[in-house]
Amino acid sequence: MTGIQKTIPAAAVLFALAAPSALAEPAGGNIYRWIDDNGEVHYSDRAPPGNEADAVYFTSKAPAASQSYPTRRAAKDFPVTLYTAVNCKQLCEDARTFLNKRKVPFTEAQIRSEDDATAFYKRFGEAAEIPILTVGATSLRGFEPQRWNNQIDQAGYPK
Repeated sequence: MTGIQKTIPAAAVLFALAAPSALAEPAGGNIYRWIDDNGEVHYSDRAPPGNEADAVYFTSKAPAASQSYPTRRAAKDFPVTLYTAVNCKQLCEDARTFLNKRKVPFTEAQIRSEDDATAFYKRFGEAAEIPILTVGATSLRGFEPQRWNNQIDQAGYPK
């Protein structure tokens, strides 16, 4: 056996050992959406090829096993999504802080492109104001902590 033949199997073993750990790494809970040059819409847990700025990503905060049963149950039955936009600064930050302080697991969908805005207005109407919170099938327009608290309480999220 030559030195090369001995090296190839060793390299293959090292690759095989390293590959599962690389594949097991979570993608950070992000889901990317982009439209390619042919107009096809793609969804992936990996950034799109090319310009990542053209993609919309949604950050998923799945209920952790360390969360209480009522929180996990509410998250399953009434998932929470916060709709924001890149130009929404303080109000959207206040909304995120509110949900994090309340320890409500949520997904944030950020409007970053004309296509995103079109889809957003198609869903919520032209007069929709950012941020919008959805709790299950209920949509709450604008950041109003008291209304948001009431809806989150009704969904069964602990206080």
